[in-house]
Order: sequence, then C-alpha cells, then structure tokens
Amino acid sequence: MSAEEIIGKDGSVEKSADQYSIIDQVTKSMEGKLNLNDRDSQIHQKISGDVDVEDEIYYQDFLTEDFEKNDTRIAMIGNVDSGKSTLIGVLTNASLDDGRGAARSLVLKHRHEQDNGRTSAVTVEIMGYKGEEQVIATARNHAQRWTEVMEKSDHSVTMIDLCGHEKYLKTTLFGLTGLMPDLAMLVVGSNMGVQMMTREHISIACALNIPIFVAVTKVDICPENILKTTRTALAKVLRANGKLPFPVKDMTAVQTAAETISSDRITPVFTLSSVTGQGVDLLRAFVAKVRRSALRYATLDSDPEVVYERMPTIHFPIDCVYEVKGVGLVVGGTLLRGRVDLACTLYLGPDRAGAFLPVSIRSIECRRVTQSEVKRGQSATFAIRSLNRKVVLRKSAFRKGMVLVDGLKAPTGTAVLPPKACREFEASVVILHHSTTIGCGYQPVIHCGVLRQSAEMVGIKERETLKTGERATVRFRFLYFADYVLPGSTFIFREGRAKGIG
Repeated sequence: MSAEEIIGKDGSVEKSADQYSIIDQVTKSMEGKLNLNDRDSQIHQKISGDVDVEDEIYYQDFLTEDFEKNDTRIAMIGNVDSGKSTLIGVLTNASLDDGRGAARSLVLKHRHEQDNGRTSAVTVEIMGYKGEEQVIATARNHAQRWTEVMEKSDHSVTMIDLCGHEKYLKTTLFGLTGLMPDLAMLVVGSNMGVQMMTREHISIACALNIPIFVAVTKVDICPENILKTTRTALAKVLRANGKLPFPVKDMTAVQTAAETISSDRITPVFTLSSVTGQGVDLLRAFVAKVRRSALRYATLDSDPEVVYERMPTIHFPIDCVYEVKGVGLVVGGTLLRGRVDLACTLYLGPDRAGAFLPVSIRSIECRRVTQSEVKRGQSATFAIRSLNRKVVLRKSAFRKGMVLVDGLKAPTGTAVLPPKACREFEASVVILHHSTTIGCGYQPVIHCGVLRQSAEMVGIKERETLKTGERATVRFRFLYFADYVLPGSTFIFREGRAKGIG
C-alpha cells in the first residue's frame, strides 16, 4: 500500500512524520520507556511500503496469561452535538436513527439529557460478538439485555459515552484517565467542522497515548464543499499531532486499519451517516475486528526507572459507588494489577484522613454477570464488607481517588503493612500549553486515573518558571487530602485552557 493511499492525495508520509507537535514528542518520550518506538517505526515502514512484507514484527508481551483479552473498551470523544450518543445507539442496537434522537434515547440515562440531547455523565453500553457476528439482545430490561449479550458472546466491546460540552470537560477527562479505554473514537460532525473542543479532545487522547480512529458523521445533510473543508481541516489537525489519516472505504481497508491502529500513528477515518446507514457497516466491521493492546496494561515493573518497595500486587481504582438494597455497598472499577478472588482481603482508601480500611470481597460481578474472580484488565463491581466492626461503610464517605489495594508483608513475621497515601510527590512534567509562564504557587487540577484533586507546585528543580514546551522535575502538594499515587503513573494537570502532562 502506497503512502498516498494511507493519507490521501493532499500530503505525504515523509512530510507528515516530521511535523510532530509538542504532544507527540511527549508521547514518544513516554513510549521510549517501554521500547515502543522501534515497534511503531517498523509498523509505519511496513504499511507505507518501506520494508518487505516478509519482515515479521514481533511484539514483546509484558503480561501473563491472566490478562483479559476478550473485551475492548472504546471511549467516544468529540465536540458537542456531533452525534456520539446517536452512534452508540446505532451500533449497539443494529438499527438506524430517525434523525430526531430515537437512537440516542436508548443511551442517555438522565431526563435533562433526553430533553436537550447533550450528555452530561459517563454512560456505558456493551456490544457482543460470536465470532464475527454481532449478538443482538431481545430482552427489554436493560440488565437482562446485558446478561443476554454476555451469555451469547465470546468477545465484547464496551462503548463509553463521554461529554462533548466544554463545561463537562472534567467528566470527559475522568472517563479517559479513570475508565482505561483501549481506543478513542473521535466523532466529528461533517456539517460542523473541527471545533475547539475537537482539538482539545485530540490533544488529550494523544497525551494519554490512546490510539484514535475517526468517525465523520451527518454526511447525509452536509454539502459536498463543507464536507471537503472538514476533511482537510481534520487531516491538518491529526498531522499536527503526529497522526497519519487513513481513509477507510472498503473491507480490505478495514482489515488493514484494525491491524495497524495499535501503532498509535495510523488513524483510520470513517465517513458515515447514522440515518441513511452510509458507511456504518464499515465502522461496525472495524469495531468487531479491533482488539486491545497488551501494552495498555503492562505492569509498572517493566520500567527500570520505577523503583518502589511498597508496590502493590493488586490495584483496583474505584470509579463508581452504589448502595444496593439487600446487598450493601458496591464499588466498581477496572483491575490494573493482579487477580481478585471471593473472600479476598484488601485495603480501601485513602479516606479524608489518609487512612486505609481493611475490607472483604463478598461477591463479584462483571458486566452484570456473577464471577468468582477478576483478571487484570477487567472491569467489575465488588460487594464489600468492612472487617472493622466499629466502621460502617457509607456511600457519602467515598471520594474520587479511592482504591482497593493489598497490603505489604513485613520483612519479618506474618504482619501485613497497610498502604500509604502521599500529600506531596515529584514528577517529570512537560507544559503542553500556557499563555504565559508557570512558577511556584501555580495550582492546577491533577487528573491521574480516578484521582482528581487540585495541587500546588511547591518546587521546580533548576528552574524558576516554565513555559509552553519546556520540561522539568516539579514537586506537587495536594491542597485538600492525601491521595494514593503509584510511581510511574501518567497524569494530566490543567487550569483553564492551560494543561500539561507528567
């Protein structure tokens, strides 16, 4: 396949590959820790015809057999009113939209969302596949539909519907950092063009090293000249972030896109309409073929720069909390390290005082199906019970940033040491954008996994100020509570339009 087929007739691979933005440079430097640059370069050369097809590319697997491979998590990003919720409704129910919100009404869960058509909270839907064929549920009840899909499927796709409006950006950031998506689907309204929030979402996904593919929607109501302008503007923004647009127009291109998207350089672009069905079959086939990359859940132990004697073997960040009548307190999240079984004893915290509470796992559910254990990479909910009879678990006591982790065995004896929360931490950061300069006393909001809290810069090594594009080692201090932060974690910090990554 030639370079012209990859990105179209309005540019070349050589020219695009050299036009890296600051964000792409940061992403490449982070990938270098896992030795991914050589792999991505080989994939890029193989696709563009620079090396022989016979040259095999071997992937280094950092994971064990306990890694969950039968689920792919896709986050929906893009500007408000671009058709994200509608597209999820079309994909999950195998039916088209009527142009008046019928498809999105099956996805949106709040009354005010139904009234104004705008997502304000994270919504999750699933798609099931038996081989290459999609499993369509027939039950009317939402919980029963999920159970039916999971029972009949051998592979599932989790669709995470995020917010597009600027005032809900913190919710979108929480979905991208805390829910651990494997891919991000950028939805662009062809009649609206590339808006400011579209650029913002692209930059955030690139900073977090999340592979992107694009769905250009509403082509049935878009004039040809406006569609051409949107495509040109989209290609320009993607290349500015080190991405190579790859228009998908047939099933052969779908297979190529599914095999190369894990390189995080090739960006498949689909043109479709949720009303007429144009291009939806290609997107549906791509979603069925794409699989999560094992490197997404690579352990921090693979990074020689990360040394931490209290590294947990089990790490379960909590992204949602429920109080279920007859069951008690239920917490949900994604298991990033280890394996969790029934009756397992873990530490819940940190609370507002920075302490951890021992709890026991009473029952486990994964996508509304009862399980006896959870592997790394699986999203699940745990019914938990406090092992301290003096403490009663309440939903009001939870806050963002709480986790379930195991304790550390003492060097001598059988005692178990509880985990520790930190109030201050050091990080290597790069300023992605700021209108002026940043110095000590700057107070951005830290987004690290499920953690979201304001922090103050209390020290910058060998510098007094930082401006856009500069990197340094910075010491942060949380303003309100001590939080649990693992060494080697990636985070984003922002304040207004200014943002950075560390």
